[in-house]
Amino acid sequence: MKLLLSILFGSTVVFGWGAEGHRVVARLAEANLNAKARAAVLELLGGPMADVSTWADEVRPQRRETGPWHYINIPVDASRTSSTAFCPKEGCVSGKIDELVKTLTSSTNREERIEALKFLIHFAGDMHQPLHAGEKQDRGGNDTKVVYFGQSFNLHRVWDTELLARMDADENHLAKTLQLSRGKSRRLARGAVEDWVWESHDVARDTAYKNLTVNLAGDYQQAAEPVLRLQLQRGGARLARLINEALGK
Repeated sequence: MKLLLSILFGSTVVFGWGAEGHRVVARLAEANLNAKARAAVLELLGGPMADVSTWADEVRPQRRETGPWHYINIPVDASRTSSTAFCPKEGCVSGKIDELVKTLTSSTNREERIEALKFLIHFAGDMHQPLHAGEKQDRGGNDTKVVYFGQSFNLHRVWDTELLARMDADENHLAKTLQLSRGKSRRLARGAVEDWVWESHDVARDTAYKNLTVNLAGDYQQAAEPVLRLQLQRGGARLARLINEALGK
């Protein structure tokens, strides 16, 4: 099932990966949790991580203050500096991920920890959707209209759901094809949140916006697919690392 995109008030960017992408990231991460972290996650959530992976999108209409937490608008032509320079006072995805990890690590309030975990599962996915970290004065592609295989969308929608659905609409199959060994997952998880957000920014610059035309079809899809696969794998590996460090020690 795909999430419909809806532009909220102000300069808010719309939803990240569609439901399929978020569930795949969660499943990849869960497969790489250590035993202690896996038990802690099950105790907090009562079920698979994938089941709550879109919760943060579902509560946005009631929790409008959380809208800016899903993304960070870094111009694609920006040189690397601290991402905090692009993070508004309302918060942004990279800053919130750090806060959520601290809550999971230190809070003794069960409800706070449950909410932090659900947000973390979602935001780790969002941060690896390239148009949640890079934009070209178009709010992460929301204001860029394109025709994708004959249908009209905005560029953000294409990266949220359409590319992924055309690549593989079977969530179970996609998750299996993207599953990595523990060793490969650990290697992908190296670095810090700051490195990861700039990496996504660079993908937006080098793939999402590169050679962009109004009509997108086979060539664009072909260039995007390996990037999509890697971003989902990165998201899963890094989410696993964050949870292991917060709950698995």
